[in-house]
Amino acid sequence: MRAAVRVGAVTGASAVLAGWIWAAGSTRAPLWTVTLPAVGAVWTLTLLHHGYLAGREWAHRRRRRTSRDRRAAWAPAAGVRPPIDYPNVVRRPPGGAPVDLQGRYRATGVRLAVLPLLAVLFLTAHTVFLPDGGALGVGFVLAECLLLGCLVWTVWTEQHPSRPWVVDRVRAELFRREMFLLLAGVGPYMGLTDRQAALVRDTRTALLADADPAALDRFARLADQDPDGGQRDWRDEVWRRAGDPAVTAGGDPGDRMRTYLDHRIRRQRLFMELAAEKCERSEGVLGRAAKGVVLTAVAVAVAYAVLLGAVPGGHGPSTAAMLVALLAAGLPPLCNSVLAVQNLLAGQRLAVSYRETRQELLDHENALRRLLEEPEGAERARGFRTLVMRTEATLTEEVRRWRITVAKPEFDAGL
Repeated sequence: MRAAVRVGAVTGASAVLAGWIWAAGSTRAPLWTVTLPAVGAVWTLTLLHHGYLAGREWAHRRRRRTSRDRRAAWAPAAGVRPPIDYPNVVRRPPGGAPVDLQGRYRATGVRLAVLPLLAVLFLTAHTVFLPDGGALGVGFVLAECLLLGCLVWTVWTEQHPSRPWVVDRVRAELFRREMFLLLAGVGPYMGLTDRQAALVRDTRTALLADADPAALDRFARLADQDPDGGQRDWRDEVWRRAGDPAVTAGGDPGDRMRTYLDHRIRRQRLFMELAAEKCERSEGVLGRAAKGVVLTAVAVAVAYAVLLGAVPGGHGPSTAAMLVALLAAGLPPLCNSVLAVQNLLAGQRLAVSYRETRQELLDHENALRRLLEEPEGAERARGFRTLVMRTEATLTEEVRRWRITVAKPEFDAGL
């Protein structure tokens, strides 16, 4: 469905551009000629927007294919129960689509990164090829004004552009965290009966479903708020209330430990590993592209100087020299566009955070495996609850770092 919409949008824009070119060439009317560059600019932006989204989906499918073996190796054993098989644990309610929101946010950011480049190319084309002006020359100037106007308008009107994506991802992670707090009987569910735990679960998930960014920040804290304004850290409560029952129902406590190991720790560790690789790959591609553009710009500048030096006195520059001039003018802003996209994706910073979280999860995994080998009893139950709180603290901190990295008050745009 999405692919059909994208194809339809690009096809429609291409048909409009082709019709405009035909009308401008056949009628020679000033109106068609003046507006032709602006139509070409709109077609370029449409192609860029939908091309980015199509490339993003293709890259996602490719990563799914290449990671199939690792995802298959993660698959829990047949005897490991999924979290929703335990009392009171429910699926995360349907909500937004963080991946789609991420795509729209980044597609807009990529478009803004390319707008200055297109503006420079349109102005350079007018200066180099149409120095005497004319209808088409005026059209190139108007198209440049349109591009810069779109740039300024988007930056001014798109305040907190990443907020929908950030809020949806944070809410999804907190819903997931709630499942495993309930599974282990820690945090707000510590020492509660099944009936009490169900009431607390319903209250907290209802609050989470409607939480704004400020409420999500408060919800993310691993602590209860006392009436006097103080906070009781859930990690401390595990030791203060060591005599409370771990969980009230659901079979062998070892089952919950194995479920938590496979469906929480190992699964999140795999996610962090794949996400870090994706970020490092994109960072490497963009870094190499920026360096390549800089080297190409130097070579083109030298070639342009040689071509200008070869022009006989009293003659204008050749067509080849004008094309090289257009290329020489476009390469520096192209480098800036690549760097802007690199900053938008923040691949290096995110990869560092993912790698750090993955290592911490590996430590938690090893600790839980050792815990599973110990004899059943109150000491092992307390160790499990302590480990769950450490793991949830690790994952909550990762979400906090991620939010700081990707959240923007407005788009960055350079001219």
